Amino acid sequence: MPVPLESKSLKKIYRNKGRSTTAINDFTFSVKEKGVFSLLGRNGSGKTTFVKVSTTQLTPDDGYVRVFGKDVVEDEKELRHMISLVPQESRPFPHMTPYEHVYYFQKMNGKAREESKERAESVIGLLGMHDFARTECVNLSGGQKQLTMVAMALSLDTQIYFLDEPTIGLDIITRKGVWNAINKYRDAGKTILLTTHYLDEAAFLSDEIGIVSHGNFIKQGTLDELRSGLEYDTRVAMRGRVDHRAFEPYGKVHSDERGTVLFTSQEYVEKILSDSSVRKERIEIGPIGLDDVFISLVGEDIEVDEN
Repeated sequence: MPVPLESKSLKKIYRNKGRSTTAINDFTFSVKEKGVFSLLGRNGSGKTTFVKVSTTQLTPDDGYVRVFGKDVVEDEKELRHMISLVPQESRPFPHMTPYEHVYYFQKMNGKAREESKERAESVIGLLGMHDFARTECVNLSGGQKQLTMVAMALSLDTQIYFLDEPTIGLDIITRKGVWNAINKYRDAGKTILLTTHYLDEAAFLSDEIGIVSHGNFIKQGTLDELRSGLEYDTRVAMRGRVDHRAFEPYGKVHSDERGTVLFTSQEYVEKILSDSSVRKERIEIGPIGLDDVFISLVGEDIEVDEN
């Protein structure tokens, strides 16, 4: 049985007016089992480009992507019936309602009238959209418009779903509603490729995580595997101005305008607390989290915008 998603030595270059920009330099990884695979990276790291190549919107310059054994170039037409997509830059039609978007999306994909109605009602209920399902999108909030696009993608019964920043602009309650829907699809044996910069989202949903940076695929694994691969097990966050050089003997130091984070081992915590330069009311100590894994592997905070 072919794996749900496989990328080998993938390279994509954007060319414009004689200038070339490498968006993806070398993506080699595979999603071996059905479930949620999250791609994490800062803006401009190559996540959306990978989604576009994988969904046949862009042609790779080198390497390949295969979805359930089908090549995104050679088997383009067949693949388009096997995938569903929430693109990052998508917007609904202003004078159609969310219900109409989902209903007509089903019709366009060959579904009969009654089945289209049933699927529209089902996904609108799943995502908690009944209160605004029949309101024209021109009168909806940005989050409600985004949810409309998510509903369209999830309304299709496909083998794999590509969700590119599906919860961007949503409030936390609506985000968790989308999380519950994604979990139901995973439990039903579907494969979901999720891109996100919300680390809590990735930690909650992911069966496996891939980390990308500046067009390069850095590492993949479960959250526990990524954590265990680090040299350190403890995070020490110090707010305010701190002479970070004093803490370099204890581990890896990351500093920005908000303060200093030291990745260290539990055995050094007592020594760090005894340092006279540390103001105890400005220090937080805890286990390594996904945000710490990202910083340790990439050297940058995921929330910083590169553009």
